[in-house]
Amino acid sequence: MKGLSNYNNVISICGSGRNVGKTFLGESIISQFSKQHCLIAIKISKFKHQARDKVGLHKFHETTHFTIWKELNYTPKDSGRYLKAGAKASYYIECDDDHLLNAFLFVYNIYGNSCLIVCESASITKYIKPAISVFVESESYVTENNKLSCLNRSTLVLQERSLEISMPELFLNTQNKVWLLKFEKIKEDYAYFT
Repeated sequence: MKGLSNYNNVISICGSGRNVGKTFLGESIISQFSKQHCLIAIKISKFKHQARDKVGLHKFHETTHFTIWKELNYTPKDSGRYLKAGAKASYYIECDDDHLLNAFLFVYNIYGNSCLIVCESASITKYIKPAISVFVESESYVTENNKLSCLNRSTLVLQERSLEISMPELFLNTQNKVWLLKFEKIKEDYAYFT
């Protein structure tokens, strides 16, 4: 991650595919840490969702390259689940990788380092160096090829049904609005929980 800017108040979450617990982990982190800290959630996707999937979302900012939606309700969508878990604000960003950094920074610059940020994105670690990057690995299928680079950039790998997914306080801490791991990284710069 040479040359990337540090964002020590950001924890990123990606995973081996769909339905492995990425959003559940984000909810658990927000639920645990929003009691003591201002916490912002950002979900980034390159897929454009249908209008019916955006009920409860307010179009916050739009350019020709990306759209940022702000969650207004506790909906079953990932951004709504983050809000319900205790996030002060929750954003859903639609953009391709070429414009991901600009879209992320648009939201980030609203809060700067005044809040902790949970960012669910398969690609954000191509552009920033978060304090911690968590990869959630499936127990039942092989990691998709397009997710391997995210795995390689991660500082922590969790199995989808590990205790840490529902209890992030076992591995995660904060100090002065910075995310911290509670242990040293092991096994070739990765820490594995099973």
